[in-house]
Amino acid sequence: MREPVQAGDPVVNVNQPSSGVAYGAAVPTAAQLAVWRAQRIVYYVFGVIQAFILIRFILKVLAANPSSPFTQIIYNVSWVFVFPFNGVVPNYTAGATVFEWFSLIALVVYALISVALAKLIGLLI
Repeated sequence: MREPVQAGDPVVNVNQPSSGVAYGAAVPTAAQLAVWRAQRIVYYVFGVIQAFILIRFILKVLAANPSSPFTQIIYNVSWVFVFPFNGVVPNYTAGATVFEWFSLIALVVYALISVALAKLIGLLI
């Protein structure tokens, strides 16, 4: 087995751009860059939506004070995205703690939608 670096091997600075394209890598076209950017935007937007839903779920499980301004903002913003799933499955309630199954269902559905949209955009090239 050969050592990765031996005496007498040429010195290559990996931090400097090389004169040629290494390993047959192709330079992306403008269309490929546009598709990549569109996919990043889709993932970012759906990531923000999922973050609001996840924070909502955690606040409900921890029985956060619903009159707190932060909690109200999270509940109001996230409600827009979870209300289509409300009532799909009953919630589990123990005291002030609420386990919202529909929030978890919404997280999974939005994750699947984001991947599907990104793949659909990827088909444009």
